[in-house]
Amino acid sequence: MAGIGFELRRILKEDSLLSIAKVYGYSAMLSSGPWVISIVAILLVGFINIATMKSGASVVQFQVVITYTIALASSMVVTGFIQLPFTRYIADEIFAHREDEVLPAYYGVLVVIWIIGFIFILPATLFIFPLQSNFFIIGVLSTFLMLSGVWVSNILAASLKYYRTVLIAYAVSYALIVILAYFFGNSLEKLILIFFLGNSLLLIALITLISKSYESDRFISFIFFNHKNFYWSLGFAGLFYNLGVWVDKFIFWYHPLTGYQVLGKLHASVVYDLPIFIAYLSILPGMAIFFFRLEADFAEKYELFFDAVRDGATLEIIRRYRTDMSEIVRHSIREIIMIQSIMNVILFMMAPQIFSSLHIPQLYLGLFHVLTIGAQLQLGFMSVMALLYYLDRRKVAMWLSILFFLLNGILTFASLYIGPAMFGYGYAISLLIVFILSLFILKRELWELDYETFMLR
Repeated sequence: MAGIGFELRRILKEDSLLSIAKVYGYSAMLSSGPWVISIVAILLVGFINIATMKSGASVVQFQVVITYTIALASSMVVTGFIQLPFTRYIADEIFAHREDEVLPAYYGVLVVIWIIGFIFILPATLFIFPLQSNFFIIGVLSTFLMLSGVWVSNILAASLKYYRTVLIAYAVSYALIVILAYFFGNSLEKLILIFFLGNSLLLIALITLISKSYESDRFISFIFFNHKNFYWSLGFAGLFYNLGVWVDKFIFWYHPLTGYQVLGKLHASVVYDLPIFIAYLSILPGMAIFFFRLEADFAEKYELFFDAVRDGATLEIIRRYRTDMSEIVRHSIREIIMIQSIMNVILFMMAPQIFSSLHIPQLYLGLFHVLTIGAQLQLGFMSVMALLYYLDRRKVAMWLSILFFLLNGILTFASLYIGPAMFGYGYAISLLIVFILSLFILKRELWELDYETFMLR
């Protein structure tokens, strides 16, 4: 995504308050815009329909169905396993000046995830919703496949030179969902259909922009799935990270103390769902800061370091670039912690009013505080993982992801049996452990970078 870094630095050179706002605004939307917009849209659909006295039960069912669909589309074995290896493959092809391979590989990935996704989701949908209509089943199945396509397309879309158009496409698509839901969303089936149509429009826009950016004389290629091009360690890293993100939610949804049945075999949790969504929204400023530091500052020094290695620069110059990279990492993580801490203090002060407006019992304020701190730790862990991917430490990232998944699952289970006072601590403590461990690993990797570059490669 170096092109985005160049553009962000160019905007910042305008040297005005507006340029700073634009840089961090673009960074926020490019780093987290898709899921933020989708979450806000889903919540708005609920609030608007409830405020206009439409069917509250259908809206809750819609929100739960879409949440599960997003969870499965992002964490499913196919999509979650392919995302990071595909990102690496695209980066390798661009670096080797084989941009004509990108578009055929992209279409090949879409075909594979849709075929395998259909084989997976059809029996799963029939099992989960045994009493629902065929129209509803088709709607859920189609929405799942569409979201899987959007998820993969976003890998390429976020790095396009048409990034403003990408953000507009997201905003327009989800605004259309909210508007259509307001006028026509008086049943669960119609709400699912509206969400499918909005994401279909979004996927068409993304495919159009990707096709415009990466031209090729071939339509489709499956060479990405060749064992020489597929990085299995990245696949497992992406899969287990996504599973780790969702495992605590599934435990709360299906544990008899905290979950309840909503539709078919789908469960939700009154205790956990809204607090964790609000906590996730709170890390938007930190994600914007880190995205800018990674794609503008760190990427520039990273490229200088390896250019110096390839061009035979002196050891003093190489070590200077390595030191610059380390300084940017320290500054970025410190900046994220400071900004998010300020954001957390403000949020904690406003939490009683927020909970009152959303009709959430004040009893859950303690849980919200813990989840907000956990979300901040997740942002830190995610930032370190991105840096490890930059440094090509694939196996280390894979084991950290597996550890995160196991710790979050085990500690969340334990917190439920200890009692309500410990709810959320499993999520937060698991992230505290992997974040601290990842910091030590990153520090070691940066310190030994010049040695490993010369001696072990």
